[in-house]
Order: sequence, then C-alpha cells, then structure tokens
Amino acid sequence: LKQEFSSLLTDSTINPMKKTTMFEGLVGQKAIKTRLGFYTEAKKATGTLPFLLFNGAKGLGKTEFAKSFAKSLDKPLIEINCSTIRNAEQFFDQVFIPAILDRDVTVLLDEAHALPKDLENAFLTIFNVEDTKTKRFEFGESSFLFDFSRQTFLFATTESDKLFAPFKDRLTQLDFEPYSGIQLGAIIKKKLSWVTFEDGLIEDISETVRGNARSAIKRALEIKAFAEVNNKSTFSRKDWNKLRDLLGIMPFGINATELQVMRILKERGACTLQMLCAVTGMSRTAVQKDAEIHLLKNGFMKIDGKREITGKGIKVLERIN
Repeated sequence: LKQEFSSLLTDSTINPMKKTTMFEGLVGQKAIKTRLGFYTEAKKATGTLPFLLFNGAKGLGKTEFAKSFAKSLDKPLIEINCSTIRNAEQFFDQVFIPAILDRDVTVLLDEAHALPKDLENAFLTIFNVEDTKTKRFEFGESSFLFDFSRQTFLFATTESDKLFAPFKDRLTQLDFEPYSGIQLGAIIKKKLSWVTFEDGLIEDISETVRGNARSAIKRALEIKAFAEVNNKSTFSRKDWNKLRDLLGIMPFGINATELQVMRILKERGACTLQMLCAVTGMSRTAVQKDAEIHLLKNGFMKIDGKREITGKGIKVLERIN
C-alpha cells in the first residue's frame, strides 16, 4: 500500500513515447494521461489533434487535465464557459473573430452541454472534417475559416447525454474515472507537501472525502487552515480529531442533511418520497438531487418502491453516533 501511494506522489505523466511532466501535480486518471500523451506525439506528425471531449462527473478534474494538456501545446489557452454564450452570432462576433481567427490558440469550451442550440448545429458542420486541416463556415453574410493546424478545440462536460448525438459523434470522448482512496490521499498530500502526517492518518482522512478530486482539495485546504492557525508543520491524529469536531466532518463525506435522511430511515423504516419530504421539510427535487444521490452511490440507502436504509448505512450510522 505504501509503495502504491508513493508511486502516486511521484507520478507526472504516462506518455507512451517519452517521459514528460505534462501532468505533473495531477494524480490518477492513468488512461486519460496515456491517451493525451499519444495525441500530443501524434500532433507532431500529423499537425492536428482530434476534437476532444473531457467527460465525467463533477469534481473529477476534467478542467484541470484539459488545462494541463493545453499547456503542452505551447499555445495561448482561451477558456469559455458555454453557459455564457447566448447564441452563435455572439460566439462568432465576440469570441471567434477577436480571439481565434488567424491565431495559434487552444480553445477549451467548458460545460459543453450548455452550448446554445444554433451554435451546436453550426459545430456539426465546422467539426465535420476528415483529412482536411481547414474548414470554411458560412454564417449570415460572413465566411469564417477554421484552421485546425493552428486552432485546437477541447470540450468538457458533466452531462454528455445532453449533447446532440450527431455533434457528439464529431468528438473523441475521454471518460474520467472515480478516484480510489489511495489517490484521494495522494491529492491531499500533494497539496500539503510541507505538512508531515502521522503514519496512517492520510488514509483515514481520505475516507472522509466524497470520492472526487475537488472534495480532496477542499479537505486539504481545511487542514492547511488548521495548520496555519496553530502554526504547525506536523498533523497528528489528535489534530485530526479536533478538526473533525470543529467542522463536523463525518465518514465518507456525509453531510448533515444526508445524516438526517439516514436517521429518519433507520427510525421510521421504509418511507415514501412524500413521507421523507414531509419529515425533512425538503422539496421532492431537493431530496432526490441533494439528499439521496451520495447515499445511493455509496450503498447507504436503496429505493425499492420506498426509501430504505441498508445494512451498510446502519453501520455508518453506528460509527457516527
């Protein structure tokens, strides 16, 4: 276990061609690193890259990996949240002409599922290329030239199912995997390289993280704040217990709302969604999207007509109580 953890801390990239530091500081996602390493080398031979779609649940590091990959291309990066684009006209007038046309740039379109429909339809034509490195697109009374030897387009989304299927087919999808406990611990350790942890403590801390890189970084920042407040460069189990009490940190990253749901299910037995809403005072949407998802994902509750706590959930409750 220690050897595997140590290898994660020194991981930089998995490049099949040569050793680089493209992903230095980024833990896990070995398959993603391997593929991006290959595409980087392939671009040197072909002059272009496929149109990449970084796909995965929230907090898995899609944007960070995309940015790290973009840096390796030695071109300025333009990062755009697609929810800020109103329509295709705005994209061409305010983004493409001033920042992309006739330039060497990498464009990262984050939250791609929020692309306006008319721009998504335009992209159907723009990214429908095979061997050619350029594509001319007619829009209104204007003509726009896309040069894919100079311009690289990356997309990222948490909801690939919302992308128009024909457009999605134009993209090469990279699927991100959940992080293991060891990887989450490594992320925390990387963020706190100046802190010495008591033996075995990192593993216990990582158990309280909600399974993604973003959550691990948040936990690291909490430990950083505690260490700086107390002027400490070492972090002991006693320190961890104190921090847990201060912040109400629970196993598996369970929050107070989820704990309330688990307790209700244990005390009342199987409940309908309506009953759970009545007892918690939450709306149906809040219960389904906020209170249940993490519990269902970890097997702490199940839905078989009614909501029920599982044996695994009862054991977690016993630990918390």
